[in-house]
Amino acid sequence: SSSPFDYETCDDEKVRPNSKSYSMVIKALANSKAHDAVDRAWQILHRLGYPNKVVHPSSTPPLQEEPIPFRVSMGNLNSMLKLLAKRGMASEAEALLNEIDELIVEGTIVRDGPDIQSYEAVLEALGRCGDADAPARAEALVTRLEVRSEMGGDCQPSLLIYNALLNCYANAGMAGKAERLLERLDDPDSISYGSTIKAIANSGKSQPVAVSRAESLVNKLGTGNEIIFTHRLRLLSKFGMGNEAEQLLQQMEKQNLNPGVIHYTAAMNAWAKSTSDVATVRAELLFKSMEASPSFDIDRAAYHSLMLNYSARGDSKKARLLLQRMLESPSLKPNRNSFTMVIDSYARSGSKYAGRKSEELLDQMRELHAAGNHEVEPDSITYASVIRCKQISNNEKIHEMTNFDKIQLMRELQIEEWPFERNE
Repeated sequence: SSSPFDYETCDDEKVRPNSKSYSMVIKALANSKAHDAVDRAWQILHRLGYPNKVVHPSSTPPLQEEPIPFRVSMGNLNSMLKLLAKRGMASEAEALLNEIDELIVEGTIVRDGPDIQSYEAVLEALGRCGDADAPARAEALVTRLEVRSEMGGDCQPSLLIYNALLNCYANAGMAGKAERLLERLDDPDSISYGSTIKAIANSGKSQPVAVSRAESLVNKLGTGNEIIFTHRLRLLSKFGMGNEAEQLLQQMEKQNLNPGVIHYTAAMNAWAKSTSDVATVRAELLFKSMEASPSFDIDRAAYHSLMLNYSARGDSKKARLLLQRMLESPSLKPNRNSFTMVIDSYARSGSKYAGRKSEELLDQMRELHAAGNHEVEPDSITYASVIRCKQISNNEKIHEMTNFDKIQLMRELQIEEWPFERNE
């Protein structure tokens, strides 16, 4: 048989891959779920001559007998930054951005500096990483860009840049900083306002203060779209304001905006945290409305929002039936949260059968995991819920268990670590 054709060394430029070809491959890796996507992307950059002088924790550069000519474009590097951003690998993205600067100073890359897409990608990575100091690092990066701009650089801060910084504030619940930045913007958009509302929701402020400040922002905006309503609904869901959430859905329809699955899901989450006696019934009606509409493609999050209503109130029968529907669905795949919520429903039901039922679900999770569903592998939260069920069935308290009892139960459940804090 003939050997594979080597496109990279081919003399025909019409066949040989160019810079855009490699960027497209890295983008495809970014959109994939491959566990080694980052390593494979680094290998592409090294094949294009990216220097191996810096050891990347996710990089396995190929061994080369002689130096490779540098053929890495800014587009290739931005594609790599975007991949790191999607994986929330902020430290790696920041390191690469600094290396690009070094390569420019050395003359390896001929340009003034990283472009706006480079900074946007690093800020996106910081927004996804969850590090406690991510907002401070994002601020420093934006300041660095602003200084370069003031010194005459081609790279001007964009609204996308400031929205990415707002997202960092939002995730950290820094409402004050988000609101001050919003005031600075000349022409903020719905993403700017939505991120600021998200920051208020995550800030830990009381219900009256948070809702009032969010409504003030909405009044400034003057009109809302699907993005704004999403953040408003999520704010209401945090405080269990089911009636108000449904009123927002109706308001969307009056404004000729079509509420989607994400909006209905937020409203059902609001009912899950509500203390109303009719909360579950109202959540079920919202779910049935989605089922009756051909325009809705109900996802796992929507099922979870209804299941949370059942779990919070100990309605184990309805929770178990809903899980069964998910298992039988050709388009849905339950994960560990799906099962854990059902186990929680048994714990809250107080049933004497809670222990046995929870172990049945645990065995089912392990079987599905062994069959290839890696999203359903039990974790410490799952095990803690199972233990609560068993103790409820035995009419015993977890904090009254002896060390011997704990070890015996861990062996019985085949777990290696006690899933509670030491004082429990």
